[in-house]
Amino acid sequence: MSEEVWEKVWNKPLITSDYSLKYLGFMERFEKTLPDHATVAEIGCGTGQTLSLFSKRHTTIALDLSPHALVLARKAAEPELILGTIFSIPLRDESCDLVYNSGVIEHFKDPHNTKAVQEMSRITRIGGYVIVIVPNTFCPWYKMGKKVAVALKNFKFGYEEDYSVSRLQNIIEASGLTVIKSFGLQAFPPLATNAHELLPVGIRQAIGRFENILPGKQYYAYAVGIIAQKM
Repeated sequence: MSEEVWEKVWNKPLITSDYSLKYLGFMERFEKTLPDHATVAEIGCGTGQTLSLFSKRHTTIALDLSPHALVLARKAAEPELILGTIFSIPLRDESCDLVYNSGVIEHFKDPHNTKAVQEMSRITRIGGYVIVIVPNTFCPWYKMGKKVAVALKNFKFGYEEDYSVSRLQNIIEASGLTVIKSFGLQAFPPLATNAHELLPVGIRQAIGRFENILPGKQYYAYAVGIIAQKM
């Protein structure tokens, strides 16, 4: 992915999308499972919203190839900032307790997607965790929305693939990691994206709570993810 694509994405006013609300909630719950003073790295940090959930108890690191994304991440969490690429992360082997991203590896073709996760694994300590989240192949409204956006020449995220749970699991395991759990985020069609909002955030949060009772979200939600551990 080129720096120019992501500079355009991050260099504009952004709305907290329905997916971002689910992602933030998920990472907030995961943060509570970590011991104090962990080292947490988001590789492809974007706005750095999720890093703000970790910054009170942990050392945080934000890497992105977009300079403007790092400006946003600094405002959100004041992490250590790294302008760089996921394929050559300038951190020592086994230096982080949690390494994660959402919406990153789907922008790379095989075998570069696997190489990206292998680099995330390299900097993860034994016993530490890697979390990867990507768009879901089986989400009908994601597929339809992307198809329309591409047809209208309004798809702003460059090259992008989607993943099934099994495909993502294969990449995780090929990177030497052990799958702990798969999950899905954002089961309902969106009422807000990063650019457009149909309802205010409070109402969307209330509606989104109904998602908690839905089973098997990893098979139909907008995004699928895996929590993996380095053994």
